[in-house]
Amino acid sequence: MSRHAKHTDFIRTLEPWPKFAEKYWWEDPDRPDLGCFGTGYNSWGVQTNQKYIGALAVLATDPELDEDAVGLSRSHLLERTLTALRFSLASHISGDHQCSDGTNWGHTWISGLGVERMMHAVEAIDEHLTDDDRTGLRRMLVSEADALLDLPVTGTLWAADGGNRPESNIWNGALLNRVALMYPDEPNVAAWVEKGTRFLLNGISLPKDAEDETIYSGRPLSEWHVGPNFFEHFALDHHGYLNVGYMVICISNMGMMHFACETAGWEPPVGLYHHGAELWQVIRRMIFSDGRLCRIGGDSRQRYCYCQDYLLPSLLFAGSKFDDEYAPGLEAGALDLIRHEQRVNGDRGFLSKRLQTIRESNPYYYTRLESDKAVVLAMNAYWRRKLQLSRPSPSEHFEFSVAGGWEEPEHGAIMHRSPRRIASWSWRARQRPMGLCLPPNASGLAEWDNNMAGSVRLMGATGGPEVMRHEQASFEGGFITWGAMDDRAGAVFGEGWKPQLPLEHQYAIAALPDDRTMVVMEYCAAPARYYLQPVTGIKGLKLNIPNDIFNGMERTYA
Repeated sequence: MSRHAKHTDFIRTLEPWPKFAEKYWWEDPDRPDLGCFGTGYNSWGVQTNQKYIGALAVLATDPELDEDAVGLSRSHLLERTLTALRFSLASHISGDHQCSDGTNWGHTWISGLGVERMMHAVEAIDEHLTDDDRTGLRRMLVSEADALLDLPVTGTLWAADGGNRPESNIWNGALLNRVALMYPDEPNVAAWVEKGTRFLLNGISLPKDAEDETIYSGRPLSEWHVGPNFFEHFALDHHGYLNVGYMVICISNMGMMHFACETAGWEPPVGLYHHGAELWQVIRRMIFSDGRLCRIGGDSRQRYCYCQDYLLPSLLFAGSKFDDEYAPGLEAGALDLIRHEQRVNGDRGFLSKRLQTIRESNPYYYTRLESDKAVVLAMNAYWRRKLQLSRPSPSEHFEFSVAGGWEEPEHGAIMHRSPRRIASWSWRARQRPMGLCLPPNASGLAEWDNNMAGSVRLMGATGGPEVMRHEQASFEGGFITWGAMDDRAGAVFGEGWKPQLPLEHQYAIAALPDDRTMVVMEYCAAPARYYLQPVTGIKGLKLNIPNDIFNGMERTYA
């Protein structure tokens, strides 16, 4: 945990990638002066290209670049960066061209995300921008900021209520303030700053904020508050489950604006760090000692991608702003995970072997995932070099700093961690319910899919079990939780029959204070005549263990 990554470690990991990315370069047939990485489509296609810009710009301008390792010249990297940036600006709603699918991008709740993720690149290549580039950039940014004035700020605890948007509130608030700082002579600056403040203060928003009288820009927090996006103890019900990954996304976007202010000499916007340090204290308990996220609520995305990737800039930010002395060691570990997979692939790509099926069937999604890893490597390389970030090594092992318990009773989440064991249970996991019991230094053993929870599946099941009730209690060295799920899972037979009575599946779980044992007890009795699925109708403990490239595709069980 004492090893720290240098800026050149990120550069060396990123250098092989542009040659691989050339396979996905597209030159616009209608405008040979424009091109992009990926599909060039709207939405994620736009953001994929913007992240490519964010990666190549850093390489093209880094003084330590090894052109032989890249296999391409510095001038080629710079040309690709500028061509892709010009495509992005021209295909915006405010531009004079379109995306490869014939549409224009922009003016949505998420269009600012890709912009935020590429702005360090714009800073890096500033001296290479033409007057036309600067005009186009200003036009796009002002247009996006003006559009955000009409976007409602929302906040709801539960995703099902339709307003749980902590991460987009942060990136939209950051973008509004960024544009105001870049172009202080624009007529809507005051409106951008006010709306940006409201977005930021409703990012990591808590129920107690509704009564908080702390003054922000002349008004108490209670007047800025729209609604809570996080529970009292910082659980997040994003996408309808306990979403540890999107807790990280919130911190990553906070970090992007923080480092922009650091490099530009700006005063950080009001509300940028709202509850950020407190949330980080929860997140760090959910990181394995090797730098991989411990997703105690499961995941709806591709394994070890996206949210795991944006943990890298989050760790850099946490070390810089929140004085987390362990963050650099975790950052180095997270970098090693990317390096390991890149070495296994052997073709300069980050995900080419593990995601071969997606690569062949869905270039839209595949290039998105590749660009996530590329851009976070670039972010950490750029900010480490520009700001000369470094920290002394911690005096004790990381595990001692995260030992203890955490729980969110309303959401049904609970965990206990020690240097020997992570034990957790989530009633509202993505694949619910879900438990973990494993060593904190063995992230490769973690599996999310209904892990440690048996299941009863009816014929005709179309969904997953629903929570009926739950209770929980923590004690020194562990916890206990008990409750029930309805395992009907939306079952339906052709001609319209549906089970009317709940299929109550009871659980009792205890993480014992012996620092090694977790007990799961279950009971399920059908209240009427129900048909079970053949073969998979009943499953017991389901202690799932991955077997993939991170353990050499071999497991030995004793």
